[in-house]
Amino acid sequence: MSKKLNLKIITPQKILVDEQVDSVYSKSIEGEFGILPGHIPYMTDLDIGVTEYRTDNKKEYVSTMGGVIQVKGNTVTILSDTAELGEEIDVTRAKAAQERAEALLRTGAADVDMNRAQAALARAIARIQAAAHKN
Repeated sequence: MSKKLNLKIITPQKILVDEQVDSVYSKSIEGEFGILPGHIPYMTDLDIGVTEYRTDNKKEYVSTMGGVIQVKGNTVTILSDTAELGEEIDVTRAKAAQERAEALLRTGAADVDMNRAQAALARAIARIQAAAHKN
């Protein structure tokens, strides 16, 4: 039996994932990365995006809204303010949020907080991408 990683994805509300997995792939503020068993110690800030983990050739997807990832030994811990399993995401709601954010960005109005609108758009896109992999 090959080595596994102990993956924990934790939000302030709950432990979303606590599983033995083969690999983890995510997106930091500096780019995409992957973690396999035996990885060196590693810690970085996560960007808004999709975290993928694989177990026995099965892929699972989680939208992660920033946070921190730490790899120590064969334990991978993700702490995020908000994370959602792809299979639990309300795609209709996410698409509506995307449309609202895009509309705000198109206006270019001085009273629109562009950084906030761009973050809202990124969150909506991450949710839609994670949900797109539903089985």
